[in-house]
Amino acid sequence: MTSITALAVAAGTPRGEHHGSVSAEARCSPRGVFTWRFSVATAFSLTQEQIAEFERAGMLRVPNFFPQQTMSEMAGKIWTDLYARFGIDRHRPDTWTKERPAQFQKLIRFGSFDALGDSLAVIADALLGSGAWDRPRHIGLPLVTFPTGAWDVLHAMWHLDLPATGSVGKLPIVRAFALLEPVRPRGGGTCYVEGSHRVIADRARAASESLRSADVKGLLQAEEPWFAALFSQESKNREQRFMIDGGLARGIEVRVREIVGDTGDAFVMHPSLLHTIAPNALDRPRLMLVQPLVRRGWNQDRL
Repeated sequence: MTSITALAVAAGTPRGEHHGSVSAEARCSPRGVFTWRFSVATAFSLTQEQIAEFERAGMLRVPNFFPQQTMSEMAGKIWTDLYARFGIDRHRPDTWTKERPAQFQKLIRFGSFDALGDSLAVIADALLGSGAWDRPRHIGLPLVTFPTGAWDVLHAMWHLDLPATGSVGKLPIVRAFALLEPVRPRGGGTCYVEGSHRVIADRARAASESLRSADVKGLLQAEEPWFAALFSQESKNREQRFMIDGGLARGIEVRVREIVGDTGDAFVMHPSLLHTIAPNALDRPRLMLVQPLVRRGWNQDRL
């Protein structure tokens, strides 16, 4: 879509230019001596290939986007909080008694993840428009999933972030994920249906109205056999059928994927992409942050 392409090219950082913030040491250093502590991505620009991938799949992975040291420090804050509240020790799996701990408001309120703000600004400028979005007061909601047992593609809890329209171009929001530690296949990474945002936009155009999650699921279940099977508890061989084989809906290729990657990777998700939680069948927790980036004037209460 030309709107996304134009914004991304305009907002791209020239190669070799660094985004960074001057550390306290730099501000106190002798004149002419500078020390930099990078809290944002360096030499980043969206390529035409990345733009095309985002428009095709509805999800974009940007490898090694966030600094490793920053990710490690933020993961440490989460582990400290988990130990203080639940007695969960990162080195003792026998203490991992809560599968999906939540209520991280204290960390968020104290600005524990605010150092990601400048990095996320690069993404927001590229996909929403330079200066066209509202910077949140605090950054980052932790998503933590400890081992839950057997893994499979879930049939339930598929949803959208906001009602879908017939356009996939001018975005009201995008949702960005930051991987604090590696997330491996079957390790609890959010599952999504690649290409579903285009299927849903096509269906919304036909309906001439915006469609909420329940509307979308009802229509797809009634009209598209692949989605009807995905939403059915009775479907067998789910990993093979939905992740390996994939399918077609309204002439568009669709396939279930997981958010998997390495420490420091960023993922950016289209708001009309169907997604759901995932089990964690591995022996390590899933640790990541998520942050909606919202176009100015959009009602954030709708998120």
